Amino acid sequence: MDDVDFIAPALRGQSASVRLDAPDDGWAVEPKPFVLHPGVLYHAFGYQGRGTTQVNTNHVSFSAESVAKLKPGWVLVQRYNERRSPPAWDDAAITREEFDRQGQDPANCQ
Repeated sequence: MDDVDFIAPALRGQSASVRLDAPDDGWAVEPKPFVLHPGVLYHAFGYQGRGTTQVNTNHVSFSAESVAKLKPGWVLVQRYNERRSPPAWDDAAITREEFDRQGQDPANCQ
């Protein structure tokens, strides 16, 4: 599978999200259109800058099936679940407002 680039507009704040199926608000995708294929696990992350000034986002892994379960206004994130044996990352859907709030929390920005 080839890489796809989602190009962000000038961003403010500590959180950002993009609709994979219909980037808007200045977001662009290359090459387009981006199409999710069933049974494929995708991995996404963001970064800005290079070297010591580079800033990275948390990564997220997803599939067409996990994205299809999202409701409008919700964001897919992963949470580390230490209760699983062995511990693993689980999908979680949270509201965009909660996503933005968590992005402002310094504990989540390390």
